[in-house]
Amino acid sequence: MVMKVFVLAAILAGIYFFFKIKDKKKDEQKYIDNEEVKAVEMKKDTICGSYVEETTKYKVKLHDKIYYFCSEECKNKFIDENTKH
Repeated sequence: MVMKVFVLAAILAGIYFFFKIKDKKKDEQKYIDNEEVKAVEMKKDTICGSYVEETTKYKVKLHDKIYYFCSEECKNKFIDENTKH
């Protein structure tokens, strides 16, 4: 009798977790379907050549052109090179 109760409890637990996982995957898919995908344009760092997002905080405007950098160091090096004149 105890064995029958144990087997029944295991089967019910299996069914519960099966549907719980199924519902979780459905919720994740809803989130993915509703999520807006926004492309961010990449810009080349003129000092080191790496690509950075256009939204980087390291940028300098010089002669009506915006230059983008991967770090404060690259930004400062660019400023130093362009203010020596």
